[in-house]
Amino acid sequence: MYWNDNPRAYKIPLRRREDRLPASPVGAEITPVKPKLTPSQFEETSLPEAERAARDEIKTPASDEVNWKTAARQLRADMDNFRRRQTRRADESIAAERERLLRRFLPLADGLERALYHSAQDDASLQEGVEALSRQLMNLLKAEGVTPIEALAQPFDPELHEAIATVPADAEAGTIVDQIESGYKLKDKLLRPAKVVVAQ
Repeated sequence: MYWNDNPRAYKIPLRRREDRLPASPVGAEITPVKPKLTPSQFEETSLPEAERAARDEIKTPASDEVNWKTAARQLRADMDNFRRRQTRRADESIAAERERLLRRFLPLADGLERALYHSAQDDASLQEGVEALSRQLMNLLKAEGVTPIEALAQPFDPELHEAIATVPADAEAGTIVDQIESGYKLKDKLLRPAKVVVAQ
């Protein structure tokens, strides 16, 4: 026992800390305290086996879903590649067609050069050269499916003709009496209407 050194204090015996603790029997087995479970761990331990299996199946994506997403990505990539190939082929086709058409116009340039060369020597040669050049051009247009639109002395057709003037004439009203500029069709498609003068 220990006594307080203060003489004014009551003489109350002080006990040591180990004296205040209850004595434990020698050799007693100490049971370890289990750690507290988190809510998720508690839920997993309390769920039946079937419910845990169902939850795992929901959390883990099914193989069919994974395969579907992979197939969708592959299909989109294939469509992009197909679109690029089609665009490239269309550009190549347009370029080839333009080159083919321009090659067919080169003889017209040659004929024009010859006509200009002979015009300095003889006016008759110039006329013959221009007529030959015109025939060559019309044959080229015909080979490409282009045909001229008949206009002179024909009834005015707003689908094929463009009236730029009306004049008094002996012809029936609405009849084309003059053609200012020829019109052309590409098969059944109108390329350019003929510019005409119509009788009043």
